[in-house]
Amino acid sequence: MKKYILMSKKISVILIAFFLIGCSNDKTTLTDNPGTDSTTVPFLASDFSSAETCKSCHPQHFDEWSGSMHAYAVKNPTWLRLREIGQSQYINALDGACSPCHSPIGLRSGDIKWGPLDVEALDPVSREGVGCDLCHTITGITRLSNGGIDFAPSDTKQGTIKDPVSNPFHTSKYNDLYAESEYCGSCHNLKNSDGVAIENIFGEWRAGGFAVTGKTCSDCHMETYTGPAAVDGPDRTLHRHDFVGVDFALTPFPNRDKQMARVIERLQSALSMTTSAQTTATAGQNYSFDVQIINDKTWHNVPAGTSFNRQMWLSIIVKDSAQNVIFSSGQLDANDDLMDRYSEFPERDSSLFNAQATLFKADGTEASLWDAATISNPSIVSG
Repeated sequence: MKKYILMSKKISVILIAFFLIGCSNDKTTLTDNPGTDSTTVPFLASDFSSAETCKSCHPQHFDEWSGSMHAYAVKNPTWLRLREIGQSQYINALDGACSPCHSPIGLRSGDIKWGPLDVEALDPVSREGVGCDLCHTITGITRLSNGGIDFAPSDTKQGTIKDPVSNPFHTSKYNDLYAESEYCGSCHNLKNSDGVAIENIFGEWRAGGFAVTGKTCSDCHMETYTGPAAVDGPDRTLHRHDFVGVDFALTPFPNRDKQMARVIERLQSALSMTTSAQTTATAGQNYSFDVQIINDKTWHNVPAGTSFNRQMWLSIIVKDSAQNVIFSSGQLDANDDLMDRYSEFPERDSSLFNAQATLFKADGTEASLWDAATISNPSIVSG
């Protein structure tokens, strides 16, 4: 709970929470230690099928996926820039923290190597990031972080349909792993080489107690609907493949507006907020009001994931009876940035509440994700 105290005349209070754009019990045999991956294995990226080959039989799933952050994973300019910066500072110490999740096929086939990355020169399957053939050929989870998955090219595609219809293109197999949150946690937890939980969304879900309810990641991020899994197939309970979270494409991309609308809808229902305040006050009198943000709707922290580059802040405006602003916090500068230490302008918002995480080196100075020794994370815990 955040308490604000100020001197005022007759006032009104406007409070808005702003956001900026981002399972089952843990298996005892799994670890979330970072581990390492080999970048040379006996397959080529071209041994896998492009998502384009799935489109004719699975048009709905293809359309949903094509606008998702999974399809955007290698094309994302934020990721590409972070990779470029990291590789300029931490020689040979970066791909293990990024590519195993952003393009597992590209990394393990050797298509994505250490050094400058020309996305357009990649094999189409590597360029698709987290595509159909990758996800549906995963056979096991080796650890709960940093892309700890087992997969290989196969004519057998796995999923959650228990009675698949035979077809001439591939065999189909039910695998209960695909209904478990560990399937997601292998990539949606990230630790650096010092073991700092840079991204801990699976760990937050697990720690929040929701694992015991039987609710999984896909219950929120792969909502169900009824329809055929393939053209001319029987109606089934299907899962959406747009994987809506809090991110959307920053560059022209399929379904961008649709994805953004769903992100906004999700953010608007992420938290509950209550306030306690008088509607009037006498001039010269101490005046206080409380704002309480409760994470009772989201099964992990908010903001979650890469919370060091996601902002969630309170926007507060206090006006007098003549509608003059006599106190404000959480407003934006001329560049539409928060008035914090990163603003290009000198004015600072000393009352700002921002739930963005901060990474620190061992000496207490701010860190990048690769040299972070600790993380300060004021995100709102679920429960």
